[in-house]
Amino acid sequence: MWRRLSPLALASLLIASPVAARHVHPLGDGGMRFEVTAAGRPLAAVMPSGLSDREVLTVVIEGDGQAQDRRGRPTAAPTPHKPVGLDSARAWPGGAAWLGRPCQFVADRACAPADWTSARFSEAAVTQLSAGIDALKARAGADRVVLVGWSGGGVLATLLAARRDDVSGLVTIAAPLDLAAWTRSRGLTPLAGLDPAALPPMPQLPQVHLAGAFDPVVRPQTTRETARRLAGPRGQVEAWRETHQCCWARRADAIAERLARASR
Repeated sequence: MWRRLSPLALASLLIASPVAARHVHPLGDGGMRFEVTAAGRPLAAVMPSGLSDREVLTVVIEGDGQAQDRRGRPTAAPTPHKPVGLDSARAWPGGAAWLGRPCQFVADRACAPADWTSARFSEAAVTQLSAGIDALKARAGADRVVLVGWSGGGVLATLLAARRDDVSGLVTIAAPLDLAAWTRSRGLTPLAGLDPAALPPMPQLPQVHLAGAFDPVVRPQTTRETARRLAGPRGQVEAWRETHQCCWARRADAIAERLARASR
């Protein structure tokens, strides 16, 4: 039986990697690594060469990251050991930019545990990520964006797609699109902040929503109804034979093809 947890204690079951980053260069090789100032705070970003002067820029948003230690205490920073979103951006056909979440891979004195626990889907978080996307668009000289988000990054990608007028496609991967249903299924205290399940349908926007058939963290049945309602009849809503973290980057070509199908 699951016990109900406080919002800060939710971090033990966050959609995240279990080990904090220990790399000297945690963003790895390849692409230009930099920080963008978004809503007055830094966000880590990676952009491969060759993404300038294109009309549409694909931006992959990272998952929630490491939020709690093995004793259940909030970590000092949520930087993930295995950034699945970054791996997916590097594998994306034609190239994609990557945007980290608040307090990941950066030194930000304004960071507090709420940024990666109870407030990770807050209005402030959405505003900061939106400013980060604006900065990436300006750097690439793009007019429009395709938003891709893994896990909690998919929640934010959906919230952003609903409020921006420059999004030409949306992809979510193993994302708990109905946060209320997800916390109920886990026996957790409801999260504060914004929930994609409260959004109106967006059938005019090409969408792909993928769940992992073997995902014990975000089970397909907790998100399927919301995904279908948001995507409409043209959207692609599927459960693939994957877990929560593995092996979405290897499926990048197939995921992009699904989005092309939804755009026809």
